[in-house]
Amino acid sequence: MKYTQVKEAINDLGREKLEELIKEYGIDVVEGYINAGNSLNDFEEAYQGNYDSDEDFAEQLCNNLYDLGKKENWHPSWYIDWERVAHDLMMDYFEVNGHYFRQL
Repeated sequence: MKYTQVKEAINDLGREKLEELIKEYGIDVVEGYINAGNSLNDFEEAYQGNYDSDEDFAEQLCNNLYDLGKKENWHPSWYIDWERVAHDLMMDYFEVNGHYFRQL
């Protein structure tokens, strides 16, 4: 992180909170969030988790939001084009080093 970014983050959050975010999420994720034009004040509100791909993120988000009728031998998500869903979702979300955030 650049000195000015650290200074601004300490002014916004305080040193302890900045250290907590870096310890929990890693400096690359925190710096990437700042570089995407966001304030660390809403980092935790925007954070959605770590996923291997946009498609994995989209599927997990949809499973969390909707009951897709999971059954032992059949699952409707087998018929969903997760690549297309992910493409549309990424209009409201962004990714930094595999970590996903909601645009606030």
